[in-house]
Amino acid sequence: MTLDYKNPNDWGRSPLTDSALRLEQFKVENPEQWAAMISADIQSLSTPIFESEDYPPFTGTEFIATHSTIDDHPYSAAFGQFLGNGIDPDIANILAFGSNRFDLISDDLDDPVRQLATRIYSRFEDMGYWDEVPDYGDDINYDNIPY
Repeated sequence: MTLDYKNPNDWGRSPLTDSALRLEQFKVENPEQWAAMISADIQSLSTPIFESEDYPPFTGTEFIATHSTIDDHPYSAAFGQFLGNGIDPDIANILAFGSNRFDLISDDLDDPVRQLATRIYSRFEDMGYWDEVPDYGDDINYDNIPY
């Protein structure tokens, strides 16, 4: 059965069909805007998400699989804390890069793992851990390191 937005009997059957009818009506009455919306959707789908600044350059699982130690991670202290407290490597990686995406752990605010991750994150944030981009130059002065 084909729906037609001009047919009054097709409206009011369900929220889903009404939504489809509104889209069909918009498409017919505003073809230029519809084409622009479709073009924007295609553009957003064809952009790789990992080239975005919102995501780390690698996943936690990928990092663990390719490195024998977490010392090479740009935010190794935070990454290690999240991993050491039982958080999934991919979520730990996202948190270690300074994104407070605790919803990836659980939507339940009372979840003990989510609360633990929030406390760890807050400690690092209070210390200013993400204020500067990590620098890994070879100019370390080993004389200044206390024994």
